[in-house]
Amino acid sequence: MTLERTRAAIERGIGEGLHFGAQLAVAWKGEVLTEEAVGQNAPFEPLETDHMMLWLSACKPVAAVAVGLLMERGQMDLDRPVADWIPDFAMKNKGGITVRHLLTHTAGFRGATLGWVPRAWEEAIGVLCATKPEPHWVPGEQAGYHVDSAWYMLGELVRVISGRHYMDFVREEIFLPLGMDSCWIGMSEAVYDSLEDRVAAMYDTSGDSPEISEALCRRSSVTACRPGGSGRGTAGDFLKFYRAMLEMIRGTPGILTPETARYLVQPHRVGMMDRTFRHTMDWGLGFMLQSDHYAPGEVPYQFGSFASRSAFGHCGNQSTAAFCDPELELCAVVLCNGMPGEEAHQARMRSILDALYADLASDE
Repeated sequence: MTLERTRAAIERGIGEGLHFGAQLAVAWKGEVLTEEAVGQNAPFEPLETDHMMLWLSACKPVAAVAVGLLMERGQMDLDRPVADWIPDFAMKNKGGITVRHLLTHTAGFRGATLGWVPRAWEEAIGVLCATKPEPHWVPGEQAGYHVDSAWYMLGELVRVISGRHYMDFVREEIFLPLGMDSCWIGMSEAVYDSLEDRVAAMYDTSGDSPEISEALCRRSSVTACRPGGSGRGTAGDFLKFYRAMLEMIRGTPGILTPETARYLVQPHRVGMMDRTFRHTMDWGLGFMLQSDHYAPGEVPYQFGSFASRSAFGHCGNQSTAAFCDPELELCAVVLCNGMPGEEAHQARMRSILDALYADLASDE
């Protein structure tokens, strides 16, 4: 299969100045259809399949799998308060927030967004522990996407419970066992020095003149561990994450038992208005669930117009999509290196993913 429509949609985005290049990796019915790179990483430098692209929020499900591992070891209870492990988190009336609330974006401290300015881990956790919850928010009863705050706390839970920093835990317990050798959520200075040439660029393409996004590309940003946004790796390796999830939910034990894998991607938040995205969206535990049926063509960060209701995964800010559609036995990763603004990105990614489904339908 050539995936001509999909590739054409990516190339159309290049022509329109939405991105300079993109990586695409697709597996269907147990077969890898493509792992490719299109366009440029920088002027006169082709984007290659071994460039480590920025995932942004598409890395959030990695934390869900980390929590799943701790659950299976009897070390994590989703309905216990976060403060049971991190007492300082109870400050400012946050003692009732549970791990489940973090994973379903119902915790109610969205405003504690730390941005892309590198911070020491202890400082970041201290800021979040001292943050007030949103007024009149009852955890679990209201929903609103937490850009990074809840994910820092999930990372701290992993650190406290496992005794290993989050970046080391996910590398050793998830990425390396799955063969995702090119993937990190934060990396050491030594690793950065050895792989600097493979660190892909990211561009702000929302204005008249595209500019490299220094905040996302500088050394300190690449090495920083942000559990909700600093994942990096190739599309081909990222695809292995969703191929493994598909196999596990279909009954083959992997890094998780099938029961735990299925539990993570079941609906845990259904029919709730997301106060960040301003749309009704369903959620698993750390995984976005296809919610386009609530407002077809309007719900942001979906997996295209034709994904089944069973599709799960996560998208990243104005750039990425990574997901599994079990009903079609499809796993796909699209990583673009341009951030063109919300409206242009939503149209671009929907066009690419709709083209992918059209390509697959034409082969049946």
